[in-house]
Amino acid sequence: MKAATWQSTGNATFITKEAFPNGILQVTSESEQGFVALKDEHFGNGTIEFDIKPVGEEMPGIRFHQKDGDTAEMLYIRVSPDCPASQDCLQYVPIIKGRVLWDVYPQYQASAPFRENEWNHIRLIISGKRMNVYVNGRTEPSLRVAHLEGDGGTGTIAFEGTAYYANLTLAPGVTDGLDPKAPADPAASDRRYLVRWQGTDPVSMSTTDHLDFSNMPAATSHWSPITADYGGLINLSRLYAPTPKQAPPQVVWLRTTLYADRDQVRHVAVGWLREIWVFANGKSVFSGKNLYSVKGGRKPPDGRLSLENDGFDLPLHKGANEIVVAIDGNTPDMRGRYGWGFIMRMDRAEGIAEK
Repeated sequence: MKAATWQSTGNATFITKEAFPNGILQVTSESEQGFVALKDEHFGNGTIEFDIKPVGEEMPGIRFHQKDGDTAEMLYIRVSPDCPASQDCLQYVPIIKGRVLWDVYPQYQASAPFRENEWNHIRLIISGKRMNVYVNGRTEPSLRVAHLEGDGGTGTIAFEGTAYYANLTLAPGVTDGLDPKAPADPAASDRRYLVRWQGTDPVSMSTTDHLDFSNMPAATSHWSPITADYGGLINLSRLYAPTPKQAPPQVVWLRTTLYADRDQVRHVAVGWLREIWVFANGKSVFSGKNLYSVKGGRKPPDGRLSLENDGFDLPLHKGANEIVVAIDGNTPDMRGRYGWGFIMRMDRAEGIAEK
């Protein structure tokens, strides 16, 4: 923890104490950049260990695989006295195009034996697509990440958030036998997931209060294939950078075609961020809001993207059915900074083909 080995923008103090021969790094929240990065490190797989002493109930953490301020992966701590019992003490998030996707992956959080305002030891084992996180010498991981979602497999290390950091050690290649392969993608062989979409570029609208099918771009507009992420997620956060808070709402339109062997109605579970409208053969079948920062606006679980968010009945007639989705990523005070996307899964896929 010596100043010569770190890059900071005035938000770091390097402290010398006898009991810490390698120094202490103190990070404050004064810099807009928000993190202090290790120089000239390209860490991929291996073990990262460090000690951290938080200051107050903040959300400090470590970035890894960082390419720049807009591309990294991060483990952070929601510091509180309740960490040993709370479900969100530890949280893994990818940072993609400057978006912090904490709200896209509610499965990657856990309680941990983390102590407020005391020194704590954190050990990360990163192997391919997986990561295990150990806290304060426990032999079992407090958090297991089965599929790292970031855009880079290597990069530098950085610390972020108000805290003291010490005793950082890196052991490249030391993975304790952790399997580098993620579990099989559940959506890859499950035809209930709707994953074959085409989409427009974002369309700016003065308001989305009265959005309907007539607002859909013309058929002659440019539509591009959208590749689903792991788990069937249509992750628009991976495609589009944030917009300023004062910018008008941006809407992406997407379409797919379902072929049904008979007239039928399928129930569809849907998770999304933040506002969505769904049309089948030109008629509205669902709309909803999942607004984290609006009182009463959060869908379970806690305003984050999940198939628990909601569901709707999808009427299909025999033959081709055009399904259209309009979705924005807007919510007051959060425009463009966080997640944007959706996932859909039918109750059954028999007699239906997506093309």
